[in-house]
Amino acid sequence: MPYPEFLKVGQTNYPIEYWPVLKTTSTVRIKNGVVLLKLSRFAHGGKRDEIVEKFLKWAEKRLEKVEKSDFVTPEYKDGGRIVTHNKIYELTVDVMPGIISRAVLREGHFLKIRLNSFLSEAEGREKIKFLTERAIMKDQTPYLKEVLEELNQLHFQEKVNDIRFKRTNSRFGSCSSKRNINIAYRLLFAPREVFRYVCVHELSHLKEFNHSARFWAWVEMAMPNYKEAEKWLKSRGFLLG
Repeated sequence: MPYPEFLKVGQTNYPIEYWPVLKTTSTVRIKNGVVLLKLSRFAHGGKRDEIVEKFLKWAEKRLEKVEKSDFVTPEYKDGGRIVTHNKIYELTVDVMPGIISRAVLREGHFLKIRLNSFLSEAEGREKIKFLTERAIMKDQTPYLKEVLEELNQLHFQEKVNDIRFKRTNSRFGSCSSKRNINIAYRLLFAPREVFRYVCVHELSHLKEFNHSARFWAWVEMAMPNYKEAEKWLKSRGFLLG
C-alpha cells in the first residue's frame, strides 16, 4: 500500500521519509522536522503496514505535545529565513554553471549562496544547508564567545582555551579535558535561556569533569531554574535536529 508523504499535525505538514535497512528491527525518529522511518527489509505486507501505522501514531502524539512558538525552523532554500537569537538571515540562492559553490554574507544578514548547476537536486539541498550553516557559525562565533565569557566571569572564573560552534546531532555541547568548549549550532534556534543553560552546563565541567552532585550544584548556582531548560531540551530538542 502507498504510505503518506506528510504527517499533518495542527497546521503543519511534517515530511515523512522511509528508509529500508538491513536489520531485523525498524525504528522511528523525528529529526529536523522530518519523521524518519527506518523499516526492516524483513518486514513485509501487513506486518510492514502495522509498523508504519504504529510509528506514525507515535510521531503524531509526540508532535501534538510540542509548542513551536518559541523557535522558528530555519529555511535552507532560496528566499528562506534563518532566525537566530540576535539576527535574521535572508537567504538567496543563485544557480550557475561551472562555478565553485560558496556563500557570501553581505551587510551582516543577507546570505547569498552561489550554487553549481551540475549538482543534483538532493546534492544542491545539502550544499545550501552546509554553506549556510558554515557561514552562520562563523558569523555567530563572537556571540557565542560573549555569552560564555559573561557566564564564566559571573560564576566560574575558569580558563577556557577554545570556544566553537559544531554541527552535531548527538549532543548539545561538550567540554574537553583541554578546556575546549563546543556548542551545537542548532541551539541558535532554541530559546535563549536554553542556549545559556547548555553554556552553563559545559562551563560547570571546568569545575567537575563528571555529572556528580557537586557538578549539578555548580549548574544550579549559576542557573537556579536550569531544570526548565532541561525539560525543554527533552521535550522539544529533537525538533532542532
